[in-house]
Amino acid sequence: MGPYASTADQFLVKAFNQGIVLHLLRVQGPLSRADIAKLTGLNKTTVSVLVDELIRRHLVREVGMGTSSGGRRPRLLALNAQAGLVVGADVAVDYLLVVVLDLQAKTIWKRRVDREPGTDAATDLARLGDLIAEGVAAVPETPLGLLGIGVGVHGPVEHPGGRLIIAPNMGWTDVPVGESLRERFQVPIVVDNEANTGALAELWAGAAQDVSDLFYFSIGMGVGTGIVLDGELYRGSAGTAGEMGHTTIDPSGPLCTCGNRGCLETFVSERALLRYVRETLGEAAPKSPAEVFAAADQGEAWAIAGLAQVGNYLGIGVANAINTFNPELVVIGGPMGSTGHHVLNSVRRVAEQRALPFPFSRARIVTSSLGEEACALGAGILILQEFFRIPQVRTADRAPENVLGSGKRRQGASTSGLPEVGVHYSTVGNA
Repeated sequence: MGPYASTADQFLVKAFNQGIVLHLLRVQGPLSRADIAKLTGLNKTTVSVLVDELIRRHLVREVGMGTSSGGRRPRLLALNAQAGLVVGADVAVDYLLVVVLDLQAKTIWKRRVDREPGTDAATDLARLGDLIAEGVAAVPETPLGLLGIGVGVHGPVEHPGGRLIIAPNMGWTDVPVGESLRERFQVPIVVDNEANTGALAELWAGAAQDVSDLFYFSIGMGVGTGIVLDGELYRGSAGTAGEMGHTTIDPSGPLCTCGNRGCLETFVSERALLRYVRETLGEAAPKSPAEVFAAADQGEAWAIAGLAQVGNYLGIGVANAINTFNPELVVIGGPMGSTGHHVLNSVRRVAEQRALPFPFSRARIVTSSLGEEACALGAGILILQEFFRIPQVRTADRAPENVLGSGKRRQGASTSGLPEVGVHYSTVGNA
């Protein structure tokens, strides 16, 4: 037994072991009590005590009978996804989107409303609060109720506290998003950049469930990037990492909303796309990106060329990300991620030309399958990853690989450190 575990408070040990059981049931369930004992190294009596308490707390439920291996058929256990709920919200440039999720991050309610350009922060946050209240009231009551609210915003966020530093495309500066919602709902509030929440959604429910190093581009009216290194969101020293949209591509390029010229955002955003098609069609050009997307799907050459131009410049950004961070996976999300091969083919071609050959050969580049809901989904998952976080009990022993994997993140595992817990469960006692 390690020096920390030998003096660990029994309450912490029990919380740790219960966290392990919940983690197993969330990512591998249904399981029997014997399965849990085998996977964790805890004795069967301890597992039964832990499970009984989790059942009393409504977090675990029995879901039927398993297959017999010679004796009586075992009772199977599963996470009770309906024990509580979380809310995720996306405060975007042109809309507000709110989702209510169960404990397995399944959407049980969703509402999207348009946002008027130029609306002040106080008005939007009041409206967001009304949408959240509407969503919570619309779903069945749960034993644990509302566990917290996560919010994705389109700009850098100060951590902790949830203060939006600036959202250039919305005209917002220094907005206390977390404080505003905390006063109204009296539950935990977590605010993060929308690209970070999109990256988290990919880790739990999208293309990145089996990777530990991810670079996520969210491309709409602006450009955000979420960075995941070794299974953890990387936010930097002050929480503002990932503003790759404001890295300079051409010092004499178009003026950006941030005040600089030639930012990546000015070449790959929806505004840039509309600029490209105006250069071809003049006054006859569509006024919305959605019209360009639809025209490309119908084979219109001008629309395909405009999206390819976005892809050419985005390929430079992707190459820079691959050279700098060496990710296993690059995901293109946001509205531009819904364009499929129209952008993706150009991105891959240019990235291959400009990235170093070795890291490029180890990276996959894909578009997101989560659609518009990614940011709000990931915002809700911010709350879930804290709810399922396993208390850290230190010892020198390693956890069994059949529980925590062998370096890759298990499907659905959170970025809270669950796959990296370095503890063999039997060494912290059978509390």
